[in-house]
Amino acid sequence: MKINELFNKIYSALPGLLGAALLLVIALLMAFLAKKLTTKGLDKVEFDSKLQKWGMAKNDEESSIFIETIGSLVYFVTILLFTPFIFTGLNLSGVADPVIIMLNKFWDFIPNLLVSVMIIIIGSYLCKFIKKLSRNLFEGIDVDRWYRKLIGQQETAEFVTETRLADVLSSIIYVLIYIPIITVALQILGVSTISDPIVSVLNQIVSVIPNVLAAVVLVIIGNFIAKLVADLIESMLKTSGIDKYSQYLNFKGETSILISNVSAQIIQAVLMIFFLVEAISVLQLDVLNSIGNSIIAYLPAVVSSVIILAVGIIGGNVLATFLAKVSGSKLFGEFIRYGVIIFAVFMTLDQLKFAQTIVNTSFTMLLGAFAVAFALAFGLGGRDFAAKQLEKADRALNNEADVNEKSE
Repeated sequence: MKINELFNKIYSALPGLLGAALLLVIALLMAFLAKKLTTKGLDKVEFDSKLQKWGMAKNDEESSIFIETIGSLVYFVTILLFTPFIFTGLNLSGVADPVIIMLNKFWDFIPNLLVSVMIIIIGSYLCKFIKKLSRNLFEGIDVDRWYRKLIGQQETAEFVTETRLADVLSSIIYVLIYIPIITVALQILGVSTISDPIVSVLNQIVSVIPNVLAAVVLVIIGNFIAKLVADLIESMLKTSGIDKYSQYLNFKGETSILISNVSAQIIQAVLMIFFLVEAISVLQLDVLNSIGNSIIAYLPAVVSSVIILAVGIIGGNVLATFLAKVSGSKLFGEFIRYGVIIFAVFMTLDQLKFAQTIVNTSFTMLLGAFAVAFALAFGLGGRDFAAKQLEKADRALNNEADVNEKSE
């Protein structure tokens, strides 16, 4: 009885086994054909050379391995498509149902994937076309020449070989147009776990772009204004004749730098710092913004320190030259020169608030040492002179006392 039941079960399951075996054979055959067609088709369109061109393979061997991998992937996907029917034929619905659910989700995902790929492909061609069009437009108006005029740079051979501004601007336009296209493609894809973080990052980038453009424009305008003001200040200072004092900035009396040029460069740097800090504030970078505000707050001390040091050097050199000619002693002139310069250096350090306690203590000690040295030198060197003067004073007092006694 049990043997009959066993044969009955085998007999009833035999059609399903034969059907599953037949489906398995068909699946293997279809997978093999799909793999061969895929690899042959990729070889026919010279996909290996395209892989090397795209940088995905270094040589023919790596290209062949890559194509073979694609063929194997097609092979296993084809078998996977037949797997639910094979399991169903074997009455293994518990195993077949998860595979069927997965395949249904995969087939539902295919249209979105195809639409996303088409959007990216069409968007890529559109962006390339707009990039080429914008580059030709920028080259037509010769934006590089206008940029060189704006920053005051002369056209040289080195500059021509560098990356042109037209290419940079066209690439920026390409990226600005391509980001929304990628965002739309990811949203259509419908994979929220992947697309939502990427879309969030892209939206943040898009929201920052106006601030970045405003900051760049602000820096460019600031550079133009700073250079214009610096050139104006330099021409005014040259007209005033202040450069004749430039020789006193050098101990040898040679005019190596011009006061007008240095002043113009300092003014240009200060103005550029203001515009850079303002550009950083437009970008809303709190840390850099606080640093920039601290630099601006410190600028008056720096500018006044530079002025003090320059006046000290010029005044020391002028005074040393004058006293050396009047007194005929070059040593005395050098003493005055370095004394004034040291005094200006200490004032500069104090203005910069650089180790104020140490600077003030050192200056007090140095000034006291000079006073003691002067007192000792005068006391020891003028001892005889002082004795004679005291003797004369004593005689005068005695004579006056004698006269008073006689008159009484």
